[in-house]
Amino acid sequence: MSNIHRTVIRVVEKEYLSPNFLRITLQGDDIAPYQEVPLGVNNKIFIPPKGHTTVEMPIFNEETRLWEMDNEANRPTVRTYTHRLIDLEKGLLTMDFAVHEGDSIACDWAMNAPIGSEIGVAMKLNHRELRPEVDNYLFVTDMTGIPVVSAILETLPETANVSVIAEILDKSDEVPEHFSTRANLTLEWVHNPTPDQGSTLSERAITLAKPLHLTDSRFVHVTAEYATVRAIRDHLRNDHAWEARDLFACSYWQIGKRENEPREKRI
Repeated sequence: MSNIHRTVIRVVEKEYLSPNFLRITLQGDDIAPYQEVPLGVNNKIFIPPKGHTTVEMPIFNEETRLWEMDNEANRPTVRTYTHRLIDLEKGLLTMDFAVHEGDSIACDWAMNAPIGSEIGVAMKLNHRELRPEVDNYLFVTDMTGIPVVSAILETLPETANVSVIAEILDKSDEVPEHFSTRANLTLEWVHNPTPDQGSTLSERAITLAKPLHLTDSRFVHVTAEYATVRAIRDHLRNDHAWEARDLFACSYWQIGKRENEPREKRI
Protein backbone atom coordinates (compact mmCIF):
# COMPACT_ATOMS: atom_id res chain seq x y z
CA MET A 1 0.00 0.00 0.00
CA SER A 2 3.09 2.26 0.04
CA ASN A 3 2.30 3.80 -3.34
CA ILE A 4 -1.10 5.01 -2.13
CA HIS A 5 -1.33 8.29 -0.23
CA ARG A 6 -4.34 8.83 2.02
CA THR A 7 -5.39 11.99 3.77
CA VAL A 8 -8.42 13.88 5.09
CA ILE A 9 -9.74 16.97 3.32
CA ARG A 10 -12.44 19.49 4.29
CA VAL A 11 -15.14 21.25 2.26
CA VAL A 12 -14.37 24.95 1.80
CA GLU A 13 -16.60 25.88 -1.15
CA LYS A 14 -19.56 24.51 -3.10
CA GLU A 15 -20.69 25.83 -6.48
CA TYR A 16 -23.36 24.56 -8.87
CA LEU A 17 -21.94 24.80 -12.40
CA SER A 18 -25.39 23.82 -13.67
CA PRO A 19 -28.57 22.54 -11.96
CA ASN A 20 -27.24 18.97 -11.84
CA PHE A 21 -23.49 19.49 -11.69
CA LEU A 22 -21.86 20.47 -8.42
CA ARG A 23 -18.24 21.54 -7.92
CA ILE A 24 -16.80 21.07 -4.43
CA THR A 25 -13.48 22.56 -3.37
CA LEU A 26 -11.73 20.85 -0.48
CA GLN A 27 -8.70 21.86 1.57
CA GLY A 28 -6.10 19.56 3.04
CA ASP A 29 -2.77 19.95 4.79
CA ASP A 30 -1.19 16.90 3.16
CA ILE A 31 -2.01 16.93 -0.55
CA ALA A 32 1.50 17.74 -1.83
CA PRO A 33 2.17 14.06 -2.73
CA TYR A 34 -0.58 14.35 -5.35
CA GLN A 35 1.36 16.89 -7.41
CA GLU A 36 2.52 14.21 -9.88
CA VAL A 37 -0.89 12.53 -10.17
CA PRO A 38 -2.55 13.58 -13.45
CA LEU A 39 -5.93 15.24 -13.28
CA GLY A 40 -8.62 12.81 -14.37
CA VAL A 41 -7.28 9.62 -12.82
CA ASN A 42 -9.58 7.70 -10.51
CA ASN A 43 -9.19 8.04 -6.78
CA LYS A 44 -11.09 6.77 -3.78
CA ILE A 45 -13.09 9.01 -1.51
CA PHE A 46 -14.18 7.97 1.98
CA ILE A 47 -17.60 9.37 2.85
CA PRO A 48 -18.54 9.47 6.55
CA PRO A 49 -21.86 7.99 7.70
CA LYS A 50 -24.91 10.16 7.16
CA GLY A 51 -25.08 12.93 9.74
CA HIS A 52 -21.32 12.84 10.48
CA THR A 53 -19.14 15.81 9.57
CA THR A 54 -15.83 14.11 10.41
CA VAL A 55 -14.39 10.99 8.84
CA GLU A 56 -12.50 8.13 10.46
CA MET A 57 -10.21 6.42 7.97
CA PRO A 58 -9.93 2.62 8.08
CA ILE A 59 -6.55 1.02 8.68
CA PHE A 60 -5.32 -1.69 6.30
CA ASN A 61 -4.21 -4.86 8.10
CA GLU A 62 -1.38 -6.39 6.05
CA GLU A 63 -1.86 -9.79 7.69
CA THR A 64 -5.61 -10.16 7.24
CA ARG A 65 -5.71 -7.99 4.07
CA LEU A 66 -8.78 -6.26 5.49
CA TRP A 67 -9.64 -2.64 6.19
CA GLU A 68 -10.24 -2.38 9.92
CA MET A 69 -12.10 0.17 12.05
CA ASP A 70 -12.00 0.81 15.79
CA ASN A 71 -15.74 1.49 15.64
CA GLU A 72 -17.74 -0.08 12.80
CA ALA A 73 -20.45 2.55 13.24
CA ASN A 74 -17.96 5.10 11.90
CA ARG A 75 -16.92 3.10 8.83
CA PRO A 76 -16.96 5.38 5.76
CA THR A 77 -18.46 4.46 2.41
CA VAL A 78 -15.85 4.23 -0.34
CA ARG A 79 -16.59 5.54 -3.82
CA THR A 80 -14.49 6.18 -6.93
CA TYR A 81 -14.23 9.76 -8.19
CA THR A 82 -11.96 12.00 -10.25
CA HIS A 83 -10.15 15.05 -8.95
CA ARG A 84 -10.66 17.92 -11.35
CA LEU A 85 -8.25 20.62 -10.11
CA ILE A 86 -5.42 20.86 -7.62
CA ASP A 87 -3.78 23.95 -6.11
CA LEU A 88 -0.74 22.88 -4.11
CA GLU A 89 0.07 26.39 -2.93
CA LYS A 90 -3.32 26.76 -1.26
CA GLY A 91 -3.76 23.08 -0.44
CA LEU A 92 -6.96 22.83 -2.49
CA LEU A 93 -8.42 19.84 -4.30
CA THR A 94 -11.51 20.20 -6.49
CA MET A 95 -14.00 17.49 -7.42
CA ASP A 96 -17.07 17.68 -9.67
CA PHE A 97 -20.21 15.68 -8.92
CA ALA A 98 -23.13 14.87 -11.22
CA VAL A 99 -25.93 15.10 -8.67
CA HIS A 100 -29.48 13.79 -8.61
CA GLU A 101 -32.12 12.84 -6.11
CA GLY A 102 -32.29 9.20 -5.06
CA ASP A 103 -30.36 6.71 -2.97
CA SER A 104 -26.84 7.64 -4.06
CA ILE A 105 -24.63 8.03 -0.99
CA ALA A 106 -22.11 10.18 -2.87
CA CYS A 107 -24.77 12.49 -4.32
CA ASP A 108 -26.47 12.84 -0.96
CA TRP A 109 -23.17 13.76 0.66
CA ALA A 110 -22.22 16.23 -2.08
CA MET A 111 -25.54 18.05 -1.95
CA ASN A 112 -25.83 18.19 1.84
CA ALA A 113 -22.28 18.37 3.21
CA PRO A 114 -21.81 21.65 5.09
CA ILE A 115 -18.70 23.79 4.82
CA GLY A 116 -16.04 22.32 7.07
CA SER A 117 -17.20 18.71 6.77
CA GLU A 118 -14.59 16.05 6.03
CA ILE A 119 -14.03 13.24 3.60
CA GLY A 120 -11.02 11.03 3.13
CA VAL A 121 -9.18 10.63 -0.16
CA ALA A 122 -6.70 8.05 -1.42
CA MET A 123 -4.71 8.18 -4.66
CA LYS A 124 -2.09 5.97 -6.24
CA LEU A 125 1.11 7.94 -6.70
CA ASN A 126 2.12 5.97 -9.76
CA HIS A 127 -0.13 6.25 -12.76
CA ARG A 128 -0.75 5.33 -16.36
CA GLU A 129 -1.42 7.70 -19.22
CA LEU A 130 -5.10 8.42 -19.79
CA ARG A 131 -4.79 8.59 -23.58
CA PRO A 132 -2.41 7.66 -26.40
CA GLU A 133 -0.86 10.15 -28.80
CA VAL A 134 -3.05 9.96 -31.91
CA ASP A 135 -4.54 12.36 -34.45
CA ASN A 136 -8.24 11.64 -33.93
CA TYR A 137 -10.24 11.29 -30.72
CA LEU A 138 -13.87 10.55 -29.94
CA PHE A 139 -15.13 11.00 -26.38
CA VAL A 140 -18.52 9.56 -25.45
CA THR A 141 -19.79 10.36 -21.98
CA ASP A 142 -22.76 11.00 -19.77
CA MET A 143 -22.63 13.39 -16.83
CA THR A 144 -20.73 10.93 -14.64
CA GLY A 145 -17.74 10.94 -16.98
CA ILE A 146 -17.52 14.66 -17.75
CA PRO A 147 -14.74 15.35 -15.19
CA VAL A 148 -12.30 12.86 -16.70
CA VAL A 149 -13.10 13.96 -20.26
CA SER A 150 -12.56 17.59 -19.23
CA ALA A 151 -9.16 16.76 -17.78
CA ILE A 152 -8.02 14.82 -20.84
CA LEU A 153 -9.14 17.51 -23.29
CA GLU A 154 -6.97 20.06 -21.52
CA THR A 155 -3.89 17.97 -22.40
CA LEU A 156 -4.54 17.64 -26.12
CA PRO A 157 -2.43 19.56 -28.66
CA GLU A 158 -3.69 22.00 -31.28
CA THR A 159 -3.13 19.42 -33.99
CA ALA A 160 -5.60 16.89 -32.57
CA ASN A 161 -9.08 16.42 -34.00
CA VAL A 162 -11.64 15.80 -31.27
CA SER A 163 -15.33 14.96 -31.23
CA VAL A 164 -17.24 14.92 -27.94
CA ILE A 165 -20.77 13.66 -27.50
CA ALA A 166 -22.10 14.30 -24.01
CA GLU A 167 -25.41 13.12 -22.60
CA ILE A 168 -26.98 15.47 -20.05
CA LEU A 169 -30.45 15.81 -18.55
CA ASP A 170 -31.53 18.93 -20.44
CA LYS A 171 -30.29 22.18 -21.96
CA SER A 172 -29.78 23.77 -18.53
CA ASP A 173 -26.84 21.40 -17.99
CA GLU A 174 -25.02 22.48 -21.16
CA VAL A 175 -21.73 23.92 -19.90
CA PRO A 176 -19.33 24.28 -22.86
CA GLU A 177 -16.53 25.22 -20.45
CA HIS A 178 -16.41 21.56 -19.40
CA PHE A 179 -14.73 20.84 -22.72
CA SER A 180 -12.10 23.57 -23.03
CA THR A 181 -9.24 22.44 -25.24
CA ARG A 182 -6.60 23.66 -27.70
CA ALA A 183 -7.59 20.85 -30.07
CA ASN A 184 -10.00 21.13 -32.99
CA LEU A 185 -13.23 20.37 -31.16
CA THR A 186 -16.68 19.32 -32.33
CA LEU A 187 -19.14 19.17 -29.43
CA GLU A 188 -22.58 17.57 -29.48
CA TRP A 189 -25.08 17.45 -26.61
CA VAL A 190 -27.67 14.71 -26.16
CA HIS A 191 -30.59 15.55 -23.86
CA ASN A 192 -31.97 12.63 -21.85
CA PRO A 193 -34.15 13.55 -18.85
CA THR A 194 -34.58 9.87 -17.86
CA PRO A 195 -31.16 8.16 -18.14
CA ASP A 196 -32.30 5.49 -15.69
CA GLN A 197 -34.77 4.33 -18.35
CA GLY A 198 -32.25 3.92 -21.15
CA SER A 199 -30.28 5.97 -23.65
CA THR A 200 -29.69 6.47 -27.36
CA LEU A 201 -26.13 7.64 -26.74
CA SER A 202 -24.55 4.48 -28.14
CA GLU A 203 -26.43 4.77 -31.44
CA ARG A 204 -25.21 8.31 -32.00
CA ALA A 205 -21.68 7.43 -30.92
CA ILE A 206 -21.50 4.53 -33.37
CA THR A 207 -22.46 6.92 -36.17
CA LEU A 208 -19.79 9.43 -35.12
CA ALA A 209 -17.17 6.68 -35.02
CA LYS A 210 -17.63 5.74 -38.70
CA PRO A 211 -14.90 8.07 -40.05
CA LEU A 212 -12.43 6.58 -37.57
CA HIS A 213 -12.67 3.18 -39.26
CA LEU A 214 -10.62 4.71 -42.09
CA THR A 215 -7.59 5.69 -40.00
CA ASP A 216 -5.17 3.93 -37.69
CA SER A 217 -4.45 7.09 -35.68
CA ARG A 218 -7.58 6.97 -33.51
CA PHE A 219 -8.81 6.60 -29.97
CA VAL A 220 -12.32 6.32 -28.55
CA HIS A 221 -12.93 7.00 -24.86
CA VAL A 222 -16.30 5.93 -23.41
CA THR A 223 -17.54 6.62 -19.86
CA ALA A 224 -21.24 6.10 -19.29
CA GLU A 225 -23.91 3.62 -18.20
CA TYR A 226 -23.10 -0.08 -18.62
CA ALA A 227 -25.42 -0.88 -21.55
CA THR A 228 -24.19 2.15 -23.50
CA VAL A 229 -20.55 1.32 -22.92
CA ARG A 230 -21.04 -2.34 -23.78
CA ALA A 231 -22.86 -1.57 -27.04
CA ILE A 232 -20.10 0.76 -28.25
CA ARG A 233 -17.35 -1.57 -27.16
CA ASP A 234 -18.91 -4.60 -28.84
CA HIS A 235 -19.50 -2.66 -32.06
CA LEU A 236 -15.91 -1.46 -32.35
CA ARG A 237 -14.10 -4.53 -31.06
CA ASN A 238 -16.31 -7.31 -32.43
CA ASP A 239 -17.91 -5.84 -35.55
CA HIS A 240 -14.91 -3.82 -36.73
CA ALA A 241 -11.99 -5.66 -35.09
CA TRP A 242 -10.54 -2.61 -33.37
CA GLU A 243 -7.48 -3.24 -31.24
CA ALA A 244 -7.77 -2.85 -27.47
CA ARG A 245 -5.30 0.06 -27.59
CA ASP A 246 -7.77 2.06 -29.70
CA LEU A 247 -10.51 2.06 -27.08
CA PHE A 248 -11.09 2.80 -23.42
CA ALA A 249 -14.56 1.74 -22.27
CA CYS A 250 -15.57 2.08 -18.63
CA SER A 251 -18.99 1.73 -17.04
CA TYR A 252 -19.53 4.24 -14.22
CA TRP A 253 -22.98 2.94 -13.31
CA GLN A 254 -25.60 0.40 -14.32
CA ILE A 255 -29.38 0.70 -14.63
CA GLY A 256 -31.10 -1.35 -11.95
CA LYS A 257 -27.99 -1.69 -9.79
CA ARG A 258 -27.50 0.17 -6.54
CA GLU A 259 -24.12 1.71 -5.79
CA ASN A 260 -23.17 -1.10 -3.41
CA GLU A 261 -24.10 -3.93 -5.80
CA PRO A 262 -21.53 -5.59 -8.07
CA ARG A 263 -21.38 -4.35 -11.66
CA GLU A 264 -19.01 -4.31 -14.57
CA LYS A 265 -16.50 -1.46 -14.78
CA ARG A 266 -13.75 -1.67 -17.40
CA ILE A 267 -15.40 -3.53 -20.26
